[in-house]
Amino acid sequence: MFSLKLYLGNLDFFEMMLFDIDAFQLFYLSQNCEQIEKQLKELNPSLEAPVKKILEHLETCLINNPEKNEYTTSLHSDFLFIKMKSKLSGIKFNWEFRLTKLENRLLNQHFVIPLLFNCAEYQQRELELIKIIQAKDKEIDDYKSQGIELTRKYLATETFELSHFDDQIKSKLQIDDLIEDPTKCLTTILHQKVNKSCIDKYMAFQQKSLTKETNNDLKSNENSNKILKNTEKNNDSAFSSKEKKREEIDKVLEEENKSCPKMNKKKKLFKIKNKPIPS
Repeated sequence: MFSLKLYLGNLDFFEMMLFDIDAFQLFYLSQNCEQIEKQLKELNPSLEAPVKKILEHLETCLINNPEKNEYTTSLHSDFLFIKMKSKLSGIKFNWEFRLTKLENRLLNQHFVIPLLFNCAEYQQRELELIKIIQAKDKEIDDYKSQGIELTRKYLATETFELSHFDDQIKSKLQIDDLIEDPTKCLTTILHQKVNKSCIDKYMAFQQKSLTKETNNDLKSNENSNKILKNTEKNNDSAFSSKEKKREEIDKVLEEENKSCPKMNKKKKLFKIKNKPIPS
């Protein structure tokens, strides 16, 4: 029994992850455009088709109509091989999925956390639906207070009571089928919609976080540039101040040289008086 995650990147990249529920093992496969074309020639030498067409067919086989195809699995210590026989536009089409075993610690990232997201999404949807039903009951009560009556009596409903609804759900036994085969709840259209909604929200959150980090980096760079400019400005100011002082000193020295007689370069500037050494 397997749980499948499939990703098609712009229809030129194929990524597949399988969780073996019975053996509690995770397997992974990724193929780029060149690898898909190579495998197409290897397994279907007489067939020519663009990569986009191949990926669309694989998605149809694995997600939309898996029961119409023939599958053979071969499990090894670190690999899982799945051979698929199907028809592409009426022509026999063979394909192999060669998956590599992953570490179980990745189950948390790829399956446990997404399932928790799905549970949160289901809970949010239930709360929103309850609000809508309660609002509709208030709307109906307002119509009744105005003397408006239903023309078709069989459409009349009782006022929604959450506690009564919970008791009704507990007494229903539809969950028995899911206990026998848990993967059934993952294949329903509702679950696919909920899962897609979770993925979209997660991607939007990631994009928002990335944008925030980028903006913070830009602000940090701007602040660094301001500090650098201020430092350069201060350095320039200090340098110009030193230059100005130097010019002033040179000017003073020049004036002093003009007012004083020129000295012989060989003449000593200072005379040392020889004192007698006491006996």
